[in-house]
Amino acid sequence: MRRVLIYGAGEAGEMVLAEVRRRPEENIEVQGFMDDDAAKQGLSPGGVPVRGGRESLREVIRTRDINEVIIAMPSIRKPVIREIVRICKQEKVKLLIVPSTREIIEGNVSYEQIKSIHPADLLDREEVHIESDKIRACVRGRVVLVTGAAGSIGSELVRKLLTYKPRELLLLDISENGLFYLLQTIGEGSPHAAEVVRTRVSDIKNGPMLEEIFMKHKPEVVYHAAAYKHVPIMEDNVRMIFLNNVVGTANLLRLALYYGVERFIGISTDKAVYPVSVMGKTKRIGELLVKCYAGKGLRASSVRFGNVLGSNGSVITVFKRQIERGGPVTITSPGMERYFMTVHEAASLVLQAGTLEGNGNIYVLEMGDPIRIRDLAENLIILSGCTPGVDMEIQYTGIRAGEKLREELFHKGAKISESPHRGIYIETCDVDCSGLVELVESSEEKMHLIEELELTGIMDRIIGSSLPASTSSIASK
Repeated sequence: MRRVLIYGAGEAGEMVLAEVRRRPEENIEVQGFMDDDAAKQGLSPGGVPVRGGRESLREVIRTRDINEVIIAMPSIRKPVIREIVRICKQEKVKLLIVPSTREIIEGNVSYEQIKSIHPADLLDREEVHIESDKIRACVRGRVVLVTGAAGSIGSELVRKLLTYKPRELLLLDISENGLFYLLQTIGEGSPHAAEVVRTRVSDIKNGPMLEEIFMKHKPEVVYHAAAYKHVPIMEDNVRMIFLNNVVGTANLLRLALYYGVERFIGISTDKAVYPVSVMGKTKRIGELLVKCYAGKGLRASSVRFGNVLGSNGSVITVFKRQIERGGPVTITSPGMERYFMTVHEAASLVLQAGTLEGNGNIYVLEMGDPIRIRDLAENLIILSGCTPGVDMEIQYTGIRAGEKLREELFHKGAKISESPHRGIYIETCDVDCSGLVELVESSEEKMHLIEELELTGIMDRIIGSSLPASTSSIASK
């Protein structure tokens, strides 16, 4: 017998109770409701008592021998979710949550829809929201190019951009299969996509191929998401990541300037701040190239954020796969911390940054406190119905090449200011662009004549000459 508490004694909770009663084969016995609303204390919706609020949850779990809690409050705040998760984790109780508010309102709750909590629900902050009218003004009726369109962030950008009605939406990616599957998904969600979407299987490393696209389609807005991103792998592939992340970015910027692109947004990462990995170094140089081309007259900016929850190859997808196999869950170090955001937030930040007035800036999302990877893994394990260290082992494998224990969002000496959009900050610093573009071009020309160690040294010199000197009060908080 599954002994269950329903957290939330409102309409959603009653719908869950009714759905459970229609399914006796599930062998569920609802032991009570929990609700923080004092007015509901002592009530018995559907004949089931409200046994208290959050302060009583632990005691009720123990006295009623509960093994499952279902959250049925669509508007529940994230701090409350995190506290419930902590209690259920300590009491070794499985935790589920009902679907979205819209599904509740439409009366579409069924037991199959009750699902495990998404890791995004555990972020130590509310998600950042966007100003759709400004994005629509930037995109509507224009030719928009998305590089890396088949990737996690690129594909989310594509889905969002379609809602703002561009005149033409160019999806550029080197992966034919990736573009195929993306077309399948956007075709299902947007019946008019075929009228505006054009796919281009192309390589940003190949300047002449790119120029054909710019010459033919004349893109007015460019979102540059194409990049190699896997830190340990790229430590052994320095030439290729330099060609893709640095030369590819330079190709796009050069063409964007020449063909009069109205707005260029490059995507960066917190690994570009004091980088130790080759991947981080290439992304920092990408930020510098964007700033240099902004100085040449191109309206261009970079967007920097942390790890993206649920993106291809992210730690979440790895942990979930390991949990499904029965463990062990592997973590590089118990002290490893990272900043996290959702794919929705990442794409929204990129679109919002395209509406801001500054030029050559780096826009950074306020991401709250970093999350310890160990805590993330343990929460995923408990949400899967297992107990960390008891029936799901955690193993520590050691920090890999190019990794840091903790990432940073800002350079300590840069000027940090708040943007007009709440939750987005601006990092600015003076950069000496003399010779930088030429150095990138000359490095490409002799790419196969120099050792990878020498190429890494070139990147270090570029980055070292760009570091700000003074300490910003906001950045040091």
